[in-house]
Amino acid sequence: MLPGALALVDGRYLRFQVYPDVFTVCAALAIGYWYATTRIGPARGAVTTRRQAVWWYASVATIFVFAEWPIHPLAEHYSFAVHMLEHEVFSFVAAPMMLLGTPDWLLRWAVVERPWYRVVRALTRPFAAGALYTVVLLVGHWPAVVNETTHNEPFHFAMHLVLYLASLALWMPVINRLPEFATLGRPGTLLYMFVISVPATLPTIMLIFSTHVLYSSYAGGPEYLGWGFKADQEMAGAIMGAVVQLEVWVLVAYNFFAWWAEEQREEQQLSGRAPWDNLTVPERSARTVR
Repeated sequence: MLPGALALVDGRYLRFQVYPDVFTVCAALAIGYWYATTRIGPARGAVTTRRQAVWWYASVATIFVFAEWPIHPLAEHYSFAVHMLEHEVFSFVAAPMMLLGTPDWLLRWAVVERPWYRVVRALTRPFAAGALYTVVLLVGHWPAVVNETTHNEPFHFAMHLVLYLASLALWMPVINRLPEFATLGRPGTLLYMFVISVPATLPTIMLIFSTHVLYSSYAGGPEYLGWGFKADQEMAGAIMGAVVQLEVWVLVAYNFFAWWAEEQREEQQLSGRAPWDNLTVPERSARTVR
């Protein structure tokens, strides 16, 4: 442990407690979605599928689990690896699930028909979304910022909010199907997923190969849990550099093979047509008479 570092020598933060801000946000998301899909949607003649509802509520449940006790105090006071896991789940699990659970009509009602539509449209373009997430990612790993989040709850909440909104913007070009927003095709999605996986390399290398405590607020915390700060930082780097990269490449593989399958189907449809399939109706009639 570094001299002068703030050490945690007991489990005072690990006692069971409910965090009201997390409970309030998740309740608002769940109840708000229920109200929108049972009142606002039907009034507009819109339908929400069961699959969309499952995606949305699964996203809210994921946020609740990873932002409440015991993960919240572990991530905030004891282990940067848990902190990293929490953030990556928000960005790469909860955010895309929430977008998958958002019906087109709800996105139009909540964004397109609102004054902030132009701002949202600009920030969800592929380049802007990738740049925004990269900036949030790098700033979120700055030691001064991380240390501040461990003892300043409003600041911590604000950082989580910014991270989650940046993650929604990041996934929007991939999941969106509305013409009002930018949408990537299969080839564009492959390139986009590869590019957004690159910025995480820098903090990954920093965490894995650093020989000193990067975040003084966590000094002593890993030791209390049973492992050292070096192992804790290496685990954090592994989560970012291996687990997240694996997820990105799985998505790349899925999009590649889906694209390939679509191309094959189109080729089979073209090759399977009879010569007269491309004739106009009068030409077909004349051919039949002959």
